[in-house]
Amino acid sequence: APLAGVLLAYRLKRGKEDPERLTERRGLTTVARPSGPLVWVHGASVGEIMAVIPLVERIVAKKFNVLVTSGTVSSAKLCEQRLPAGVIHQFVPWDSPRFVSRFLGHWKPDLALFTESDLWPNLILMSSERQIPLILANGRLSERSFNRWRHAPTAIAALLGRFDLCLAQSPAYAARYRDLGAPRITTTGNLKLDVPEPPAERESLQA
Repeated sequence: APLAGVLLAYRLKRGKEDPERLTERRGLTTVARPSGPLVWVHGASVGEIMAVIPLVERIVAKKFNVLVTSGTVSSAKLCEQRLPAGVIHQFVPWDSPRFVSRFLGHWKPDLALFTESDLWPNLILMSSERQIPLILANGRLSERSFNRWRHAPTAIAALLGRFDLCLAQSPAYAARYRDLGAPRITTTGNLKLDVPEPPAERESLQA
């Protein structure tokens, strides 16, 4: 937290932050929380957001409010273009207790879905402490990451143990999550393989 200003300025200079939305990285926002149940879906970047858009559409169809968070400028632009009307996008706050507390205190999500392998300790632990049900969706864990986490078994078990459900892309990923301490695991397949083709202008596509 003490270095947030310096780091944000550095990232802004490199074009990695939106100058008009820097406060969201500190857990602040001018957007009001909608009334009623709110489902929070987090994806790291463009690939993860692309994969969860159909899932977000299904959740919206069931009349739930949805908040989507991501961490890159390009993913924010994709959300602006592709998310259903009424879905709110915010940049995910930096993983400092101060910023995460502000974020959770404002949005008060009723359910949180983290996609793939973007696991932030404070987001996970503080959400769990607020009794927000946590689901790991489209979970994947490379062999390299698996072997690295095996050197810190207590730390990864403390994170994965907070998830109420882990939905893994494959049996191999499911086995790795199980070995690292995830308590409830189901293999569902890769959401990215179920995503419809992106929209395209017909004449340009033919050309």
